[in-house]
Amino acid sequence: MRPARNRPPKLEPRVEVSRPAPPPTLEVLIERSKVAGTGGSGPGSNELRRIVERLANGDRRALGELAPMAGLTSVDAWTAVTGAFGATADVAVIDASRTIAATRTAVARVLEVATSGARVAIATAYPASLVTLHLSFARLARDNGADVVDLADFGPIRADGRTPRWLRWVGGVAVVSDGGALCDTRDGEAAREWMFAIPRPALVIADGPFAEVAWESGIEVVAFAGLDRPGLALAAAIGGRCTLVPMRTDRPARGYCALEDLIAGSEAGPEPPAAASVIDQ
Repeated sequence: MRPARNRPPKLEPRVEVSRPAPPPTLEVLIERSKVAGTGGSGPGSNELRRIVERLANGDRRALGELAPMAGLTSVDAWTAVTGAFGATADVAVIDASRTIAATRTAVARVLEVATSGARVAIATAYPASLVTLHLSFARLARDNGADVVDLADFGPIRADGRTPRWLRWVGGVAVVSDGGALCDTRDGEAAREWMFAIPRPALVIADGPFAEVAWESGIEVVAFAGLDRPGLALAAAIGGRCTLVPMRTDRPARGYCALEDLIAGSEAGPEPPAAASVIDQ
């Protein structure tokens, strides 16, 4: 028989209390859905450098429906893009913290306009991805007193070189339709028809060409844009008439649920890091 000192210790059962993992933060949820952060679609660093260079040169392929801005340099363009998105010449990424802060700023601005009873117009060029996000803003604006534009079908019109197309309002959100389905649009034809069809609003909430055409028409915009269409960063850098919410605009609609919850909560928070004013008007 072995001495007691050489025997293995007596095993006693242990009871440990497991603690549930803390819920993911809003930033983590947005990065998981690839609405911002790394991964997902969007230009790489080489392509982004070319896009920004074209912005500085006034190339309409990069500016979309925005007019060229005189005196703009590549340094100015990068200052605007980095300020809005957090991207640099070496890292083509959308900073999720900027997405969250800009959404809160957008909510605060929409509430301010809505409570004055002003007219708000909403449109999306990417309904398969963004219509539910815009519907959240439509409810926020309407519930707080805004006159949200909501019209009968307008058309037929031409959009992206195709006819017939119509402007159709879904819960106060204007989209392009072929009569049987909702369609993406990337040029300014439908957006210009939209501006002609609606009474002039105090605020536009939109993305893509709808946001660009509204801004060029002298209307204040809450705009959503990704690095594939960063011209609105220049508009935001001018200051005073554009709140840019940086995000990918091609994710599945459920990927924006975290932002929709933020909008529904109506929590206005701190403003996003300010983009430097690079253009003298």
